[in-house]
Amino acid sequence: MHYNNTSRRMYRVLDTWIDIEAQPQKVWEMLVDFKSWELWNPFIPIVEGNLQIGEHMRIKVIPPGLRPMIFRPEVYVVKLYEEILWGGSFLKVVYRGDHAFLLEPLTEGKTRFRQIEKFRGPIVLLMGSMIKKTEMGYHQMNLAFKRRVEGNT
Repeated sequence: MHYNNTSRRMYRVLDTWIDIEAQPQKVWEMLVDFKSWELWNPFIPIVEGNLQIGEHMRIKVIPPGLRPMIFRPEVYVVKLYEEILWGGSFLKVVYRGDHAFLLEPLTEGKTRFRQIEKFRGPIVLLMGSMIKKTEMGYHQMNLAFKRRVEGNT
């Protein structure tokens, strides 16, 4: 697991990952089963909408130690068995956040599940604590997702 923090700038990146004992196709099928997220996902328990480029999803995020938040990210990329990218902005220049879910095939039928979040804009200078709690939430989600996938293999 890894955290890359470009401190004191208007740009920060979270990059977390976990290796899962399952093929990318299996991991993908469970990742896009958004209705099941409330059963296993402590960080993003609600995802609603059509996973299609240009569509807006509705997600509920519960960062550790913070109150729940609702976002309506736009879907930018959907690559079967590989990547989902969604994100959004606030007043175009104040804040922009993009969240990627990546599935990287490994040897012996394993998959690396990565979540990368890019935070950009002047408000990022004030978001240090929230970004750290978001990172904690990603690690919790990654572990819960690994347990979910491997328990259903």
